[in-house]
Amino acid sequence: MNQSLRVLFASERPPYPFFLGGAARCAHRLLLSVSGTSQAECCAVGSAEYTGSPWTYPLAQDHESLGVRTVVSPSHGLTANTRFPGPTLDCGYPVGVMSDFFNALGRLLDDFKPDLVWAQLDGAQEILSVASRKDVQGLLYVHDAEFDPAQLHAITSLGCHVVCSSEFLARKASKIIGRPAHVVYPASDWYFGTQGDPNGLVTMINPHKVKGIDTFLEIARRLPDQKFLLVESWKLSEDALWALHSRLSQLPNVRFQHRVSDMRDIYRQTRLLLVPSVWAEGFGMVAVEAQSCGIPVIASARGGLPESVGDGGILIRDHLDVKAWLDAMHSILDDEANYRAWSARALQHARSPDFDPNELARRFLAICTSPAPGSGAASYGLRSLLSGLERLPLVGWMIREARR
Repeated sequence: MNQSLRVLFASERPPYPFFLGGAARCAHRLLLSVSGTSQAECCAVGSAEYTGSPWTYPLAQDHESLGVRTVVSPSHGLTANTRFPGPTLDCGYPVGVMSDFFNALGRLLDDFKPDLVWAQLDGAQEILSVASRKDVQGLLYVHDAEFDPAQLHAITSLGCHVVCSSEFLARKASKIIGRPAHVVYPASDWYFGTQGDPNGLVTMINPHKVKGIDTFLEIARRLPDQKFLLVESWKLSEDALWALHSRLSQLPNVRFQHRVSDMRDIYRQTRLLLVPSVWAEGFGMVAVEAQSCGIPVIASARGGLPESVGDGGILIRDHLDVKAWLDAMHSILDDEANYRAWSARALQHARSPDFDPNELARRFLAICTSPAPGSGAASYGLRSLLSGLERLPLVGWMIREARR
């Protein structure tokens, strides 16, 4: 590349570190990896009025563990014409939330002049429509299997790249859009150097029904001598917390942990990770995270989990069969030598080049700079030329005026 590619990550759901779910963390790690190549300039924005799921401004004491490097005054935005109701965070690239999100997004596109807008999950179709009206190339990152086919059709009709977090999702998306979808595995925070505890806890992350909380609690009920750890990920409402604590009152061997800013604290206590998901996971990032700490994983054989677990764990075909889970746990935990072998396999799988952040950044940038789907090289070259011309003060003003 002769010049730095400008990438704008935009999601109605606030980005990391305002929101700490798997998709947000995946986007952050990939943005960080892409920014670190010196080939791209990235920034990330979300809506300050988002109410779809609980989110918060990160506390100052958590900034270091969350990777927040500096905080810019609320009176300053990402660009000269963008003002945020809260601080702009430097997470290796600038991050902020905007009021009146979709109108503010249009102004930000005029000001930041990105070469590509990357959207995912909440508000993706509207975000990419705004980008299309501004003649900016769009990219949709598909994280889970719950996407709306009609929305996916609408987004691909805009000429957007489609990137999926697993081969499983790519196959599903390709059948809908009628062309191959790209695969870039989540570039998460692998924790090499952190070691799980061979005598520690059996852990589950994200206590929700679709994540298999019922199966987990039944396993814990049948193994009263084993200590379990249940860790919040998606922030639980007060009602959900009350209901969960009511169930845990009958299980003294299960400890609940509110979500933490540094997952290494969780993995240091863990000997085995359970991922008993009921729904088809898009990938299953926690599996590779745990494996990077030498922690074996037992997971449902659903969605993208076979790809994230690989040879570093055991897959349960009938994810509702509690006995199958118990048998798998005994096969790993009842023999120290066998546990060490599984631990080594877990670590080896996490070290696969498929999950290397630099390789994932290279793949992602190659997609970003490729011709728009369904367009020829000539139209892509024209769009690139216009993008470059728009950065010239006088010519850029003339082009923006012509679009109005």
